[in-house]
Amino acid sequence: MSMVQLGAFKVSQASHNRAREIVNNKPQGTRKSTDEVLASLRKMMPGWTISTSKDDWQEGVRNIEIDERVLQRMAEDPDAMVKFKAIILDLEEAVPALEQWAEEHPDAHLVFKFDLLENGQLAAIAMMQTLMGQEVTTTFRMPEDQTTWSALINEKLNILSQNQVTDADGNRSWFA
Repeated sequence: MSMVQLGAFKVSQASHNRAREIVNNKPQGTRKSTDEVLASLRKMMPGWTISTSKDDWQEGVRNIEIDERVLQRMAEDPDAMVKFKAIILDLEEAVPALEQWAEEHPDAHLVFKFDLLENGQLAAIAMMQTLMGQEVTTTFRMPEDQTTWSALINEKLNILSQNQVTDADGNRSWFA
């Protein structure tokens, strides 16, 4: 897969091309509001919950939280718009593995959210449930030696699957 370097991020060539096409098809010189940028992202990513709220945890794994300052940069700078849209589009590749894992491990009650931070970095937040019913929240960022979010998430899911345990009743779970 061909990759494009966008600052600290690597995204697929396909995501970068699609983001550039989306941005280039919009009239230039018209400044957008952050609400318009957020609406355009929601239109670009149907089936995803895209918000600016830290408290907006929706069921499932298609959740993106975007810092207001990132939306402001996107509204003011077409290059920032291409960069962040490409990053967001690239997240689509990570979803099938997350959805499959959540389906195979319904006891975990996985809720997953990507978080586009003020500094432009991307984090991933997973909220899961233990066998004892406790909620566990894990946050991770892309290490520099990783190539894609899809690869990183597959690695994390493989580790979770290998760490399954059996409770006193013989039930298997990914987390004790």
